[in-house]
Amino acid sequence: MKKILFSAFLAVSTVAMTGCQSNLGGSDYSEAGVGEVARTEPGTIVGVRSVKISGKADGGPGAGALIGGATGAIVGSQAFGGGRGRAVTGVVGALAGGAAGHFAEKKLREQQGFEYRVRLDKGGTVSVTQGAEPRMSTGQRVSVIYGRRGRARVVPGA
Repeated sequence: MKKILFSAFLAVSTVAMTGCQSNLGGSDYSEAGVGEVARTEPGTIVGVRSVKISGKADGGPGAGALIGGATGAIVGSQAFGGGRGRAVTGVVGALAGGAAGHFAEKKLREQQGFEYRVRLDKGGTVSVTQGAEPRMSTGQRVSVIYGRRGRARVVPGA
């Protein structure tokens, strides 16, 4: 019974932590970006470089500890009838959840991406780094879409 409950705890923690990952590709939009008016400039890709994109996870160790502690407390009350068992499994769950959050922050937020250098039709060159999709190549006609706070994305077609 304890093994089954511990397996359930691990499954819940893993699912919760993988939910923290977000994509960073040219076709990915947040809710805030939907319907937003943006300036677009046509150009041609003159260089592509493969990069690894990493960053701080949305949840991280704090979220892992919270999820782990809550799950551990539930497992403790079911497996040990509450009391001391509940407290011990809550602490163990928080520690395990914190560790899971740390590894989720480090590994799940890493993704393959590309740096695109684009020669704009109006003159000048810009460089935009984004996730792997959509994949584009040197010589391809593209549009650079400028968003809020100096952010931009590159999409096929001009």
